Amino acid sequence: MVVKYGFLWFALLTGGGSTAAQIRATPPSSKPEYSNVSLAFRYALPDGMRDQTERSKLEIQEQTKASGTTEAASVLLSMSSEPDRDATDWGSVTIETYPREEFGNLDEISAETKMSAWVVGASSLPGKPRSVVLAGQNFVVFVAGKQDGSTRKGAVIWTTIRKGKLLSFAFVANSPEQLKRLTESMKSVQFF
Repeated sequence: MVVKYGFLWFALLTGGGSTAAQIRATPPSSKPEYSNVSLAFRYALPDGMRDQTERSKLEIQEQTKASGTTEAASVLLSMSSEPDRDATDWGSVTIETYPREEFGNLDEISAETKMSAWVVGASSLPGKPRSVVLAGQNFVVFVAGKQDGSTRKGAVIWTTIRKGKLLSFAFVANSPEQLKRLTESMKSVQFF
């Protein structure tokens, strides 16, 4: 599926607690992976990414405190390609959760849609999500554009409900090529 947002074309390719999660190095022939026992999944990390998880957790805590609300998603993993967020080949991967019962008044797709918007810092997302089954799990998938200062970024957000939690994988990049590369890493997700 190809979607145009602003001046960029993006290709969408389709075919918990922190104590229960870990990033582990695997044998040289395979990629490092993130594993979460509580939500029973693992994910192979894209090449060239740096762990920003603790920094992202602190930023979310500060934003939540400043807004005077207690609503905040939990960051399981946050990685970016380099410090310069305006670089052409910059990209990021974020995995976040939020308790499903907090959206008890919403149906599943509406709850997943709200979570997807939160993950990319938007109040809402354009259009309708695409439904995708990946590794036996139903996801809603959004493709969106996002202005970040003077840089136009593309985002692909995959959200599902897993073991009572909304679980989102968000991929954001400054170029269609980087966004495609990062989004393709969803093929590595395994649920157990």
